[in-house]
Amino acid sequence: MTSEKLFSSAGHELRQRRVAEALRLFTLAEEAGYDPDECAGGRWIGHMLAGQFESAWQESDAIAARGKPDAHRFWDGKPLQGRSVLIRCLHGLGDTLQFIRYVPLLRAMARSVAIEAQPALKLLLQQAEIADQVVTWGEPEPKWDQQIEIIELPRIFRTTLDSIPNRVPYLDVKGATQNRGEYSRSRPLQVGLVWMASSYNPARSIRFEEMAQLLDVGGIAFSSLQGRDERSDLAGWNGRVADLYDDSVLAMARHVSGLDLVITVDTMMAHLAGAMGRPVWTLLPYEGDWRWMLEREDSPWYPTMRLFRQRKPGEWKEVIARVKEELKALAC
Repeated sequence: MTSEKLFSSAGHELRQRRVAEALRLFTLAEEAGYDPDECAGGRWIGHMLAGQFESAWQESDAIAARGKPDAHRFWDGKPLQGRSVLIRCLHGLGDTLQFIRYVPLLRAMARSVAIEAQPALKLLLQQAEIADQVVTWGEPEPKWDQQIEIIELPRIFRTTLDSIPNRVPYLDVKGATQNRGEYSRSRPLQVGLVWMASSYNPARSIRFEEMAQLLDVGGIAFSSLQGRDERSDLAGWNGRVADLYDDSVLAMARHVSGLDLVITVDTMMAHLAGAMGRPVWTLLPYEGDWRWMLEREDSPWYPTMRLFRQRKPGEWKEVIARVKEELKALAC
């Protein structure tokens, strides 16, 4: 079998979540002459899905050692102690919210830590006072002598399943009123919904008609945290779902702080609720992202999160049915 066919077969096995076979085939493809960085990248995903984080970091080390330019790799491998560090956030909003948890660990060793955040997150991170300075794209950079892309932080700290810094909340919202205790049956359960992710991966999204089956559960006041054009999906529901969307992520965080539960697809809102320590149920496609690993119903990244996974590719009906039964039990 050619190296190209071996690599293609490895990708197929990975998509089917047969990780051990995928790892074997990626290695055979590399031995047969396929690009070693691409093979290592495939193995990296496989190792992360399997919770084998140290093996994944070894793949990252090998890629870096080969020296091929990577627009998202900034760290030069040198120690960060006593340095002025700039964290650049060049991936998605969810990536920033997930890995911003490492900033306190970094501040404990560095001379100073600044964050260059996406414009949408600047105010949220600024008011949380987690770094010495927060700027956004296009603004003057603070002085630095080490720079890091935020998704590099888990590798820098050689994170394993047992060492994930998962104490929550690690992102506070000043002036917000949180429901901190047990849900009180003297009032309706306050539940926020998000059903559409970005166009980056349409498989993560659910049609509102399917999500709307949850509205049949009594004793719940539903709100929508959904943004963009999908807000029009709420038309015709006769006020049964309050629209809480705001262009400001900081304002959305304040809304989340007042909810008893967020039910969302894999999008920024899952990470925001998890970072704030709010109860969140995340609905995942069959081919879930590496960070959710395999088969787990919980997330080591977010102690207050539950995962509801598709058991067959593209099949949301059964997922919604399970969520509905759990929601009934919570609301009764």
